[in-house]
Amino acid sequence: MPHASAYVGSVEVVPLCDGFAPLPLAEEAPGNEVDWAAQRAEYPWGFADDSHWAWHVHAYLVRTGLGPVLVDTGIGHLGRPPYDVTGRIDDELAAVGVRPDEIRHVIHTHLHADHAGGACMPNGEPRFPNALHHVHPSDWQAFAGSTDPEDFQGRTAMEVLEKAGMLDLDPDDREVVPGVRVVHSPGHTPGHRSVVADDGGSSMLLTGDLLHQPYQIEHPDWPSGHDRDPASAAVHREALLSRARDDGWSVAVGHFGVPFGRVVVDGRQRWSAEGS
Repeated sequence: MPHASAYVGSVEVVPLCDGFAPLPLAEEAPGNEVDWAAQRAEYPWGFADDSHWAWHVHAYLVRTGLGPVLVDTGIGHLGRPPYDVTGRIDDELAAVGVRPDEIRHVIHTHLHADHAGGACMPNGEPRFPNALHHVHPSDWQAFAGSTDPEDFQGRTAMEVLEKAGMLDLDPDDREVVPGVRVVHSPGHTPGHRSVVADDGGSSMLLTGDLLHQPYQIEHPDWPSGHDRDPASAAVHREALLSRARDDGWSVAVGHFGVPFGRVVVDGRQRWSAEGS
């Protein structure tokens, strides 16, 4: 079943779902003990079985007054074990009435395959022919020539976009379009960005990979096995989640089974999911 949209003032934020794969719990939270039984009871949608969490792949379409902005592109054709997902970004966009050539801005939170793999089609052509793709230069540099299997195998896709004049490597935190701004939040990767959408006094934080699982809201300082620089990621995770909590921002997460929620405190800081 498709996820429902959420709204930031009058701005619609649409989750686009590439798919799902089970990933082993044993690789999470190195050096700390997660109470997985309590997590399953509180977030049953977060688990595939007793030993695997439910890794979902979401991109987000932000409908602004100046046209649609895409935050991440899904995994495209780059899924591989255990990330056995084949991207369906074209179908997801078609289902909400948006053509790829209508997208004018694509914000890449970072260059891992599950976030940037849909930028180009299997034949190497840009999937969004009229879009400017926004990438932090620290990721552009870090992923160049990398042999790490976790890194973006489709680096050539970004090179295609650069040669076509479709790549924006401005490092500054700024508005990409009015009401949609990028915030450098390194640690998961050196150039990792989060996105904040604002309208009518409301705000939403689109986390990128600041978060992978709900327990990280309660323990934002814990290192994650997914992060290249866990200490830096924890600093930015704590700062942005605190801002979301204190200012009442809604939050959109790329890998949760329920994509929208809020950071709340009722005896402890935790994730409160919204919608389905």
